[in-house]
Amino acid sequence: MYYVVALGNPGEKYDNTRHNVGFLMLDYLVTEFNWSSPRSRMPYEGLYTEGEIDGVDVVGLFPSTFMNNSGLAVKKLVPSNVVDNLVVIYDDVDLPLGKIKISKDRGDGGHKGIKSIIQHLGSKDFIRVRVGIAPLHAETGLPVRPEGERLSNYVLNKFSKKELEDLEVVKVKVKEIMKLMVKGGVVKAMNEFNVK
Repeated sequence: MYYVVALGNPGEKYDNTRHNVGFLMLDYLVTEFNWSSPRSRMPYEGLYTEGEIDGVDVVGLFPSTFMNNSGLAVKKLVPSNVVDNLVVIYDDVDLPLGKIKISKDRGDGGHKGIKSIIQHLGSKDFIRVRVGIAPLHAETGLPVRPEGERLSNYVLNKFSKKELEDLEVVKVKVKEIMKLMVKGGVVKAMNEFNVK
């Protein structure tokens, strides 16, 4: 079984914000794989969904704990002996918009949601699907990480219409990643998608 957790903030005011790109991705997976409608279910903290990918059982969660306390929800969902089957989908402000990077057994990279998960699980041995949200420099075309207060404003702002259109391609890639991962493992998924 795989556990897929999207990081974001609950509530309509955060819909389609850059920090909630994980929620957008998991929404798409729920629809495409025909998982159950996300709903509250005790004892989990968030909206719970379940289904399968190519015959492999999967449960998903949209935490209701807010980003910085994501670990509280994850700890209630994922048994401690299967942390390596946890997939966390979240925003990465160091990657350009639309770029995806898969990693495992890494630090938090300054992401407070990931930091919370590591603290509560007592482990960093889980899979991350990082979705880029960084703006690009007008001249160099390289991603530019906002700093200080600009960073919090940037990640909590809503995607533009053009950015949401660009993310449609990313959603399909995340679906392909999940299909490959459950069948071939995380290393195969990294080898296939981290070079694209």
